[in-house]
Amino acid sequence: MSRRGERRHGALHTLAGIAGGFAAGAIPTGELVTRALTGQRLKDLGDGKAGSSNVAHSVGWKAGAAVLALDALKAYVPGTAARMHGAGNNEVAAVGVSAMCGHIAVVKGRGAASALGAAFAMDPAMMAVGCVPLVGGSLLHRHAEAVTATALSLPLISLALHRSPRRALGPLLLITVLFAARLRGSPGAPLPDSPAVLWNRFLLDRDER
Repeated sequence: MSRRGERRHGALHTLAGIAGGFAAGAIPTGELVTRALTGQRLKDLGDGKAGSSNVAHSVGWKAGAAVLALDALKAYVPGTAARMHGAGNNEVAAVGVSAMCGHIAVVKGRGAASALGAAFAMDPAMMAVGCVPLVGGSLLHRHAEAVTATALSLPLISLALHRSPRRALGPLLLITVLFAARLRGSPGAPLPDSPAVLWNRFLLDRDER
């Protein structure tokens, strides 16, 4: 096969991986787990949000932990599968972020758990370091702030570990999508109209006015 044909073959595989990642991200894991355990719709419970925190509050912590793991796997599995099939770092990042986008666009979640899975698929060493503030903040019951601090640190950790600006592009894209979803707010929420609202959405992932 010619070099041009190899590039085309790789591009087609990447596009297929991105499409597969988006489809995986669009699986409403929180809704499925909630319906299986309670027979109720997740949007009718708690704060109505699609994420694991609402499942944990409304159904139980074990169900919430299961949804958290499943939402992370929605991005981790496609990204890792892409790497196993020869995809490079940028292609793996594109597949993982596409799963986040599927979760955000279809499930209407924020994408934090999928971002975690995508980051592990991109760079396990980076996330081994990044999990320190994430776990520490969560143990102090500051989960939203811990996610913010961890996300912002990922490109810097990548640069420190690999010293390659190109390797940090994936984490940078990831946090851009994550914080864009935060700043947008919940479905139906108005646009931020004050610095306080912007700050609450950026740091705490809350729609408070």
